[in-house]
Amino acid sequence: MLPRVIPSILSVVFFFSFLFFVAALVMQFVRIDSPDLENEAVFNSAPYDVFVYSAFYFNQSKSLGESSIVILMTADFEVLDTIKKLDLLVINATNRGMAMAELERVTIHDACKWIAMTATAEVVKNPSLLFVSLGGNHAPIPFEVVSTDPKPVVMCISPLFAAENWQNLLVALHVYKRFGAHMHLYIRSVVSPMLEILRVYEQEGYVTLKPWNRINLLNRDERDFNPNLNVEFRSQAAAQTDCLLRYKEASEFIAFLDLDDLIIPRMANSYLNEFRFLAAENPSVAYFTYTKQNTRTRAYKRANVFSVEHVLRSVQFEQTTETGKMIAIPSKVNNTWIHWPHKTVKKLEVDPEINSITHFKHIDMLDGMGVDHERVPQYNPTTSGGDAEKPLISNKNLQMIEKDFNRMSWKSSIRRHLRSLPINMTYGKLINICYKESYYTFHAVNENHGMLCPGPERCDVSF
Repeated sequence: MLPRVIPSILSVVFFFSFLFFVAALVMQFVRIDSPDLENEAVFNSAPYDVFVYSAFYFNQSKSLGESSIVILMTADFEVLDTIKKLDLLVINATNRGMAMAELERVTIHDACKWIAMTATAEVVKNPSLLFVSLGGNHAPIPFEVVSTDPKPVVMCISPLFAAENWQNLLVALHVYKRFGAHMHLYIRSVVSPMLEILRVYEQEGYVTLKPWNRINLLNRDERDFNPNLNVEFRSQAAAQTDCLLRYKEASEFIAFLDLDDLIIPRMANSYLNEFRFLAAENPSVAYFTYTKQNTRTRAYKRANVFSVEHVLRSVQFEQTTETGKMIAIPSKVNNTWIHWPHKTVKKLEVDPEINSITHFKHIDMLDGMGVDHERVPQYNPTTSGGDAEKPLISNKNLQMIEKDFNRMSWKSSIRRHLRSLPINMTYGKLINICYKESYYTFHAVNENHGMLCPGPERCDVSF
């Protein structure tokens, strides 16, 4: 049985609050004066299908200009060979105007048939309605006005699928909170007790939760063509671009990470100060990349004895690395793929001696005792030469993080769900095997023959 998908009522609210579809974008659109703008009959005769994830209006943007719209979508990469711009009809309280939105590739490769892309245009001020237009016919596109409420540092986490790794989640929530970042989390599916706990953390301001819906086309039977098999890792590039656009005018820095990635500031006492230092020292860069340093740690598998502090105290670097992740300066980047933007902009590769991502590659799950409660974890990346005088995190920060975790875990709204958290990571094991067989085995030896577009839709997580 599949893990419980995020409840339908939440999905419905978000679906009609801007996670919107447009199937068959280049097609016979409905007329604007039609009483039925949602008539499915207009979606049945198109040369291309396009799925719109979200659209955002920017009243003022440093990189997009004044009064701009960005539409985020996914489609067959061949669309970009034929269509360069979209006609938009934009209406505000006093008038209407046409605009040409330029299409831009987000995904950097054609390994998967469907890729992420954006359409951007300057439009009339303060729009109330947005349509994509073709030959006098129009398809409505809901949009959000981007927030400018300050969130100086945001950690955008790639969409969760069949998520049950609650130990990673709790560590990330409290470490990010301690060092001054807001966590933005996309969810495809997650085990029920994790979702209930996340809702409490959202109420407390640690995290924002957003459903990340699968692609549904109005005019295609999935037995004939399933676009979800043809997007890379749950359309991760689109999710990251959605997060970038969502916080573009509210944040100074936006990081794009997986749930098992962790950045711990080493040059300053907070993310904001560390990133500001890097930006000041390198004023021409648009983003930083931190190398992923693989580590092994330990965690209690039962929530009633779990401790965030114990997980962090047990970290040991394995002297192996993986492709790094990026921290964007949003005023200089408008979209991004998983590891870097498609558009060439200047970057800074942070020396691992300075800092890197602590990647929880391996977690040994413990039934009983097995953690050294006094150990101070050492920062020992592949380039360090074995220097043991560099703590990964201070005793003070470890203690403050654990204090915050204890405060939250004793809340009755959380505690009643802790006993229901899974002990064995069944779904994660199945997905890891699936990814290895369909993608990573080929990727490791740079062998494209036999490699499939990677994503959880290919994985059988029933048992």
